[in-house]
Amino acid sequence: MFQACRTLIKPLQSGQILKMATVAEGQRYDFVVFGATGYTGQYVVEEVSRVAHHDWTERNIPLTWAVAGRSKDKLLNSLATARKETGLNLENVAVILADVADQDSLNRMAAQSTVVINCVGPYQVYGERVVRACIENGSNHVDISGEPQFLEGMQLKYNKAAEKAGVHIVGACGYDSIPAEIGILHMIKNFKGELNSVEMFATVSTRGADSTIHTGTMESAALAIANQSEIGRIRQELFPVPLPKPKFKVAKKGILHKNDKLGLWGIFLPTDEPVVYRTQRYRFDELQQRPIQFQQFFATRSFFQAVGMLLGMVYFAFMCYFGWTRNLLFKYPEIMTAGVFKHAGADREKLKGVKFTATLIGHGWSQQLLAASDQHVDPPDSSLLVTVSGPDPAYAATSLMMVATAMTILREKSLCTGKGGVMTPGVAFANTKLIDRIVERGMTVSVVKE
Repeated sequence: MFQACRTLIKPLQSGQILKMATVAEGQRYDFVVFGATGYTGQYVVEEVSRVAHHDWTERNIPLTWAVAGRSKDKLLNSLATARKETGLNLENVAVILADVADQDSLNRMAAQSTVVINCVGPYQVYGERVVRACIENGSNHVDISGEPQFLEGMQLKYNKAAEKAGVHIVGACGYDSIPAEIGILHMIKNFKGELNSVEMFATVSTRGADSTIHTGTMESAALAIANQSEIGRIRQELFPVPLPKPKFKVAKKGILHKNDKLGLWGIFLPTDEPVVYRTQRYRFDELQQRPIQFQQFFATRSFFQAVGMLLGMVYFAFMCYFGWTRNLLFKYPEIMTAGVFKHAGADREKLKGVKFTATLIGHGWSQQLLAASDQHVDPPDSSLLVTVSGPDPAYAATSLMMVATAMTILREKSLCTGKGGVMTPGVAFANTKLIDRIVERGMTVSVVKE
């Protein structure tokens, strides 16, 4: 495998490789981590290094990879930090110079990768250039965008081109929206009958740990809120025919309500709903399966904490809505958010105490009808509870899930839905072992109660 290897020499222009790596002439790297110097990118670099080490030592399967970004020095510092955090030798990891402002450098980077792990956000600003480079140069692509305008816009604009190129472009591969997507997949697999609806309650336990969020996450969320008007136009063009109305439609919960069975106060926060909806569109349009209704809530056991969070969300939405307030938010994030968002991000050691749990409650029928267009006569009579849990959702769990999706494309490309396309995780990975990979890396996905 390593015959005809080349020594990769320091380049004079971006898009070329800076240091030695063991890759055969004409062969692609399995992964290129783009944006490796960012706060999330650093976690992804460390997770890739651990996964590569595990595959080599436990399975004798090599994994070749590189880091990419604008600055050679910062990329080398990222690898040095990863060596310190993981204790692994990363001397043979290559460094590629690539800049979102230079399309040629993105093309050269994509041409050297089987899967680009894209950590450069906000994706509404920078994501399309990387997606285009991947499609034009035959590379698969995963990202952690939670921005519906970007995700649905890429499907509208590039789905056919990605299918033709035979590459999978899969967004929302982090905390947005893997827990929701794999939770529903696991529920479908274990539900004895047919699902009608799923409610998801997400809780985060800090126990004195640092819950500060990096400003990159803030900027992505702010732009998603600011550009809400675009999503209607995109969806009308992407899905001109609405889904059929279910006979047993689940009533929309209030913006703040209590689930007595779980003992949780739920705050309506539909960040994953657009992704889940696209998955359900595929299930109905392409697989002729009944679409599942979905509602999502951020939850806490304290009413007063829930009210405080709700007021904070309203304040943040207000700050994002107007251009002048949004500029203040971006310029003075720590002041305008009372320290919730910081340029420096959270303290890494303190983040280790943060945990999340997503509890999904499914309702449906014990019997399954033959056609998705058929309607049940009686109301749902069965339920199932599934939990998805893991470490700090913003960074540790997000990097874990993102790398797991990239590994799934790399190792199970033939099992990923279709030959390619722009799709959701719930579509792309429905027939793969993604859940097994995530569990192997430390998360849990469990059926709690039938």
